Amino acid sequence: MQDISTIKPGRGLGSIHFGATMDECRDYFGKPKEELKEEFEDEEYITWYYGEGDIALSFEGSEDFKLGTIILSHPDATLDNEKIIGKSVADIKQYLKRKSYFYLEEADELDPTMMVINVGALECNFMFTDGLLDGVQWSYLWVDDDTPDWPQIVA
Repeated sequence: MQDISTIKPGRGLGSIHFGATMDECRDYFGKPKEELKEEFEDEEYITWYYGEGDIALSFEGSEDFKLGTIILSHPDATLDNEKIIGKSVADIKQYLKRKSYFYLEEADELDPTMMVINVGALECNFMFTDGLLDGVQWSYLWVDDDTPDWPQIVA
């Protein structure tokens, strides 16, 4: 069975890496349950949803539809070998401090039960509802403002 729970900031999920093609992702995860095509700020995106929406893979048109963003809310999601879905805001802040990551908290003005902790150095958002982590969104890193730092794949 494929690893669909190990979060690798800047790299990918399990053995699939950012920069993977849509075919590589389909081979790894199987056929998506749902596909959504959308345009945002003149950028075309295709997002695939798996399971009950607990995995989402987003492919960016400007990057030849390579895998660019992952959202994971799977209950078995792990970061540094520790299950994290359901952890408190305080637990995630403690983890980030231990790792010396700077972060910003963003409250949802429309829904006070929701908040996000953004870690720019990891291109990662920890998403909370009622003070508990219910999802993680992360992407590839950047060399500079214009140059993606795609993970180097070692065979």
